[in-house]
Amino acid sequence: MDFPPDTAKSSEYAALKAFLNDESSLEETVDNFISTPDSSSTEDKLLRSWDALGLTASQTPADSPSQEKLVSFLTALRQRDTNVGDVEGKTVSWSTLPLFGRQIREHWNYDERAAQKDAETARSWANANAFAARVTATASAFDSSDPLDFSLYAIWALRAALEDKDDVPEATVAAAAMWILYAGEVLRKQSKEQRSYEGKVAQAGNKYPNKEWNGFEMDRWRSWNNRFANISEVSPYKEIKDIAKKTKRHMGDLANC
Repeated sequence: MDFPPDTAKSSEYAALKAFLNDESSLEETVDNFISTPDSSSTEDKLLRSWDALGLTASQTPADSPSQEKLVSFLTALRQRDTNVGDVEGKTVSWSTLPLFGRQIREHWNYDERAAQKDAETARSWANANAFAARVTATASAFDSSDPLDFSLYAIWALRAALEDKDDVPEATVAAAAMWILYAGEVLRKQSKEQRSYEGKVAQAGNKYPNKEWNGFEMDRWRSWNNRFANISEVSPYKEIKDIAKKTKRHMGDLANC
């Protein structure tokens, strides 16, 4: 994920970092985050704010308690019915997280080759997926209008790691694993209920040309389980084997959900 160079210099980024460093309370952080000390337009303020959150999440280790702190921050922000201003002719408040989903999508890009060469790029991608998964776990189930529902991103990550080809980089597998580890219960529920998407956005990967998947379903869930099991046994890389084994074990724990 790439963000504007000045994102780390913004007051919103500073507010989030202070919160993660236990230098400010949750309430103070929300106050500092939504304040507009300059004459920014509403849209500029929102985009800068979401960039700050996205950058912070990508820098926060996937298994760190700080990730949960970021989720708690976002939850608290949804409870603020403070007006931000006008967006596309409508007055919006922070409680609706205006432009959040759009801005996250804007930066949701993954360079597989770069991740293979650069460990920091790989870690950032895993961190970002872990945060999106944690956020999705708090969203209203099956409500595509919920700005915290990134379930479709889970399919993209799992498809890239488990459905497109056999030789998959560690970073790609790690990103997919984050969705099972931090949003597995929600994803399994959606699989049982066969949540689908229009068009081809959630279609099967290249390895499954005969599958008519267009979203979540138990057949697909089982295929993911089998692929993680296979990777845990045949991958020549210890770290990939370990995370695949951990993910497969977690999927087993979710069997009765």
